Amino acid sequence: MYELVFLTGGRAGAVVPVTGNLIGGRSPDCSLEVPDPNASRQHARFTWNGTELLVIDNGSSNGTYVNDQKITTHRLAHSDVVRLGETRLRVQLRSLQDGQSSSIFGFTSGEDDAHDLSQSIVMSVDDLKNAARSPEVLAARLNAIIKVSHALVNITKLDLVFEGILETLFEVFPQADRGFLMLGKDATKLEARAMRQRGKGATENLALSNTICKKVLESRLALLFNDQDAKELANQNMSFVSLHIRSAMSVPLMVGEEVLGLLQIDTPDSQRNFTKDDLELAVAVSMQAAIALHNALLLSRVEQETTLRNNLRRFLPGPLADQVVSGNMDLAMGGKIYKSTILISDVIGFTRMAEGLPPDQVVALMNRYFDRMVPCIEAQGGAIDKFMGDAIMAFWGIPFDKGAAAANAVQTALAMQTELAGFTSRQAAAGAPLLYMGIGLNTGTVVAGNIGSSKRSEYTVLGDAVNTTQRIESAASGGQVLITAATFADLAGAGVAIALPPLRVKNKVDPVTVYSVRGLRIANDEIVLYLPLDSSGQRAYIIRRLADRSFIIVHPATCDVGAAPLLTVLTEWPGIDLGKPEMLAVLPVQEADGTMLRSHVRLTDDSLKGLIGAAPLVCTRDWEAMPRAP
Repeated sequence: MYELVFLTGGRAGAVVPVTGNLIGGRSPDCSLEVPDPNASRQHARFTWNGTELLVIDNGSSNGTYVNDQKITTHRLAHSDVVRLGETRLRVQLRSLQDGQSSSIFGFTSGEDDAHDLSQSIVMSVDDLKNAARSPEVLAARLNAIIKVSHALVNITKLDLVFEGILETLFEVFPQADRGFLMLGKDATKLEARAMRQRGKGATENLALSNTICKKVLESRLALLFNDQDAKELANQNMSFVSLHIRSAMSVPLMVGEEVLGLLQIDTPDSQRNFTKDDLELAVAVSMQAAIALHNALLLSRVEQETTLRNNLRRFLPGPLADQVVSGNMDLAMGGKIYKSTILISDVIGFTRMAEGLPPDQVVALMNRYFDRMVPCIEAQGGAIDKFMGDAIMAFWGIPFDKGAAAANAVQTALAMQTELAGFTSRQAAAGAPLLYMGIGLNTGTVVAGNIGSSKRSEYTVLGDAVNTTQRIESAASGGQVLITAATFADLAGAGVAIALPPLRVKNKVDPVTVYSVRGLRIANDEIVLYLPLDSSGQRAYIIRRLADRSFIIVHPATCDVGAAPLLTVLTEWPGIDLGKPEMLAVLPVQEADGTMLRSHVRLTDDSLKGLIGAAPLVCTRDWEAMPRAP
């Protein structure tokens, strides 16, 4: 049984046993009076159904807290601390005196362990399959199974499944007076999850035979012990006398070879003992109940893991959170060496733009921006290391590198620039500030792990490869994706790029070889592109070359893309005439396109003047002629 211990306030030290539902509040009429001016008159409800204790906020002014987390409804456990106003109460399981049965659940002990159950009837699932029965008996069994299926098929909440199973058993067996459902494979560690007494809801002082539970779980056989068995048990343990048990059935809950727990129902009516036919029916019904329970347990486990994973993803990169949940990675301080591709993006001119806007508008704008960028990273399996003001740092290849880290990172960068084009079109339509983004990528050796102090740390990646990424990103102009030679080499010929002049960066003796990547060959001979263009004085973008060498272009609704030649608007390759496109079709608009339209076109030169070729084009401009600001 649970009890509530006042830790603070005027009743500090008082212990209140939980024997039923309680109303907690400052009103003297409350069954759990909390003399606290900060508590509401009827602050919260404590509900007890014999197996679980819930606390439910009663619309209080200051809220109800469990372990300093505000709650609406919460299932309480041992050692939880509930706060009503400024008064704190600890939840604890009531200690038992020797020989006393818990009101939640207890085993008979002592001589009971030597009880002979040899006269009891046992049955396995195979016995049920092989039993020859009359059509009437089979029809009754089928009807019971259908009733169980209908009752449980749409229930997904675990606690409702527990209660639904017992409720259905009480319908199938009208002589049943008490029932319980236990989870566990070990008879000494069973957990009571549902108990019921006909006409009384939750039952108290339910004593169970350790021998029976052990026999059922170890043998995996259903057991019927009748009036004579009960009398023998009564001679050995007075709890059976007080409970007036005359007949009971105990059935293991199994799915395949997996034991989930057991069901037991009993009756005090000596004139209506359970029979072998009842046991057969109980086995058949329990098979359906076990499947429903198994599915609900799996769903509950998935929900718990999903919640844990989502919580971890708030503090850890996605792939790392998955590894922690699966138990394949710990969060101890320290690091390991990995080969990784690092991405750093940055909003160009952010500081100047932020100075001209109210702080709340800056925050709202950046949140909208991040909402568009983060899915691009996650879609390609990237892990976000951190947000640095307007910048994003992400990585690939940690903890596992399947050989596609560089390609996934480059495809992400191109997608981010395309996504920003759609975002910017909406900003322009609303008269809001326009954003321009530079991106840098590098591939190399890093140290990844928990870095910091014993009191505060974060998972991050460190090393010269990270520093180099930051250096080349700082040279990227709006719309550019700059990559190092190491990343370009890892693309293994899939990159569509322009070789830039060697770049001198801070703390590097030798210049860094840099490419401006504009496309990436992917499956089915298609190429993902990000190519800003001028079409009759309006900005358009080629975003893909299809397998038939036609192109997808996004453009303003007011732009007739077939009316004039397309000219490149690239810092490193400006004013290149790609010819007048032939319009093939207007395609459905996608969310990422913003206010722009999407068209399917064909160009006379499907190599885009050699940009899509066996080797990168070479930029003839120097860095001074390629300013970072738009």
